[in-house]
Amino acid sequence: MATEGVTLKDILPLPDNTEAVINEHEGDTSQTLAESPTSSHALATADHDEKGHAQESHDAEVKDLGWGETHEKIADPLVARLPNEELWVLVRRFNKVSHFLLLAPVDELY
Repeated sequence: MATEGVTLKDILPLPDNTEAVINEHEGDTSQTLAESPTSSHALATADHDEKGHAQESHDAEVKDLGWGETHEKIADPLVARLPNEELWVLVRRFNKVSHFLLLAPVDELY
């Protein structure tokens, strides 16, 4: 595939309205969870009756749930009604897709 003279705007479609880019300090801004959570964040932060270890109240922010530990040392389940192995599969799939999208040549994405 010849790429001489091809620029990014030749490959990616331009939106009809670029006003937000031109006037970046005007217009809509993203909201924080405190203002108005998305549906998925609202579901994740709701107070459920059944909780896994990651969903329970903690004194400090939980940053490491045991990624480097053996499965015997990790609380099970981290998320209620979802076995840890299924959680790891979901995380691995997400990481794999993200990695593919970051490294794939543009012509493979279309």
